[in-house]
Amino acid sequence: MKTTYGLPAKREEIIDVLNTAFAEQNLDDEEYENRVKEALNAKSIEELEVIIFDFPEEIKNKLFPIHTKNSTKQKSDFPPAAFSSSNNMTTRLSSESSNLFPAKSSKAIFTTDKELVGVLTEKSVHFQAVFGTQKVDFRNCRFEGNRFRIDVDSIFSTTVLDLRNQDLAGKHIDIFIKGFFNEVKIYIPHGGTVQKNTNLILGEYSIKDKQRGFMSQVNKFLGNQSSQTESINFTITLHGNTFLGAVKVIY
Repeated sequence: MKTTYGLPAKREEIIDVLNTAFAEQNLDDEEYENRVKEALNAKSIEELEVIIFDFPEEIKNKLFPIHTKNSTKQKSDFPPAAFSSSNNMTTRLSSESSNLFPAKSSKAIFTTDKELVGVLTEKSVHFQAVFGTQKVDFRNCRFEGNRFRIDVDSIFSTTVLDLRNQDLAGKHIDIFIKGFFNEVKIYIPHGGTVQKNTNLILGEYSIKDKQRGFMSQVNKFLGNQSSQTESINFTITLHGNTFLGAVKVIY
């Protein structure tokens, strides 16, 4: 169950913190705009907490006290809480996996769906989007294990995997993509290795380094390094087939 009590007031607090971070050049233009949009569209306190996932601990603890944070993680742990029923058209089902372990599955069909993943284990997870938009947020996730599998089926849809989490250090994630007229965006921390084993038929594959953007270069020139996230070592291997689609890796 998501927390909505106090949402308007907490939303204002988050936007104030984002404004301060932007003014102090700790967020570039694009990141600031994206996070403000997330704050305005947030439907729960848990979604607001994820927006400042990489802020200093003193800021996060002030906005979300430790006892609240622990409660939030417990509610968003995955599995199974992230797949409780909701009032929208999204149906969350368990499915069988080709692995030894059963997978958890989430579907976005003719709708927009956002999943906050609190815990990821070595059991595979499966996300499906058909004529929809699906965003899966791992920024506040706890990774239990060393190697993980994520299956993505995307047909006439946009799927976003946000893996910008420093806990990825030393981990390996296999992402299996099946797509048709689709776009898959994968956000990752800086410093990782991406191995491309995907077969793109009349499709596009790209890697974009946001840290080479204009504002980041200006900050680097001025010696303002606080906006740079520490690089970590991890590996992501992309598998599967995409027809007339796009796979974009952004860090």
